[in-house]
Amino acid sequence: MTSFRRGWGSVAGVAAVLALVLTGCGTDGSGSTGDASGPGAVGAALPDDQQHLTYVLNYGCTSLDPTENFDNCRMQVDSNVLQGLVSLDSDSQPQPLLASSWEWTDDTTLVFTLRDDVTFSDGTPFTSADVAASFDRYIAMQSVLATQLAVIESYTADDPTTFTIKTKNPTGTLIGVLSMIFIGQADNAADDAYWAKPIGTGPFAVTEFVTNSHVTLTRNDTYWGEPAKLQTVTFKQITDTNGKVTALANGEAHVIAGVPSDQISTVQNLSGVSLEQIPSFTYTFLWFQNSREPFTDPKVREAMWAALDLDTIVTSLLGETAETMTSLCPEAAFGCLPATGAPSYDPERAKTLLAEAGYAKGFTTTIDYSTANPGYDQIVSAMVSYWKAVGITVEPKSDDQATFLAAIAKPGNYDMIVNSNLTSTGDADFTLNRLYTCAADRLGYCNEDLDGLLAQAQQTVDATERLAVYQEISDLLATDVPAIGLFQQNTNLAFANTVQGLTLIPSENYDWSTVYLTE
Repeated sequence: MTSFRRGWGSVAGVAAVLALVLTGCGTDGSGSTGDASGPGAVGAALPDDQQHLTYVLNYGCTSLDPTENFDNCRMQVDSNVLQGLVSLDSDSQPQPLLASSWEWTDDTTLVFTLRDDVTFSDGTPFTSADVAASFDRYIAMQSVLATQLAVIESYTADDPTTFTIKTKNPTGTLIGVLSMIFIGQADNAADDAYWAKPIGTGPFAVTEFVTNSHVTLTRNDTYWGEPAKLQTVTFKQITDTNGKVTALANGEAHVIAGVPSDQISTVQNLSGVSLEQIPSFTYTFLWFQNSREPFTDPKVREAMWAALDLDTIVTSLLGETAETMTSLCPEAAFGCLPATGAPSYDPERAKTLLAEAGYAKGFTTTIDYSTANPGYDQIVSAMVSYWKAVGITVEPKSDDQATFLAAIAKPGNYDMIVNSNLTSTGDADFTLNRLYTCAADRLGYCNEDLDGLLAQAQQTVDATERLAVYQEISDLLATDVPAIGLFQQNTNLAFANTVQGLTLIPSENYDWSTVYLTE
């Protein structure tokens, strides 16, 4: 197993660390699980009719609709079925996908030239009309990307292979955001049922989906690119951690995600199994409902942070699989910088702040979380104990994933929540501009100074200048404390050595088309 520490916040830093990952971890030293002819090989590739892989991810899918939300499960599935105009490489740099090229013809006009050899898995040709209809869907949903897409003034399908976007002002982050727009079929893009089991242009097609159980993808034999090596890949949910490890040990699963710290040694001792770990874009946060008493007062929110010994909680419960943070997005992503002067563990200061806010005797509140996130019971329980020590009584409330997501979809439905998130584009703008602006209204928080800084960062092209703005943003958020970044996670996968061609990436949206099984 290889583990890498964080501490970078620039494009060069991310590239350097990922270069180390890609040349130094993995059974063949390449950052992937190898090639059947290489040093990490186990044997020859299995026949095509035996190329069926099972992957146990962190938790199951409640939906496959990427326009509705982008939790870890649906994003991993959808990124192998649906595609965007661009994709992001391991350095989070945009690369052509459904668009063969693009050009900013002026500061606010972006013209894409689309591939002319692409069809959906049902044989329907792909054109710019599909792009326009998919944009219509994302904008109509007014959910996951509403803030990022607000910069778009108009878009047009000029001809079958030309798509033009006009923005309200210069925008340095738009290309990365567009990697998150999955393109569906124009005739079906407004239909909820279509997105529940989408037909895409990717290397796989959805053949079976059972909520919170499994999703089976089958190779798209008409795929316009390099055909997938696997005939099928099944994304499976096993909620019990011991059950996941057992499935890997007995061959029921070929790959499992999210091995907890207390199981790493067990997995490392399994015969014919490897484990790889790299910093990821995934992190866990605590949101306050800033519009609800007592969390309308920033002194109370700061007191909640100062009451927590997060270093002890994370080290004791998560070990080397996570690291505490002071920003509201993970340091593996560009612009997610540690805050200067962030609150640290200081229970006496917490009591002082509570007294100043009029809560010298404390108060009672609740915290919600999803049972789909392994280990959250222990994490929440530990935080509740620390809060109790300063006079705050917190009642934990756990729900299944679907109920939890529905409850947090609108502000005001909770006191506090703990949840995980993914900075999918590898850029702070994706998380901070999407969640913490006044327009986003996700947790009852609004600071026009923050909005101005986020707009400045979004419109700035120079990387060094953007980092300076993001430092201001991080410091401001640490002062306001609308939320607490609890810990940033490493992504890890344990896999049978018969699995070849799998590469870990910080977004966790693995490309299963390159993977195959050997003897």
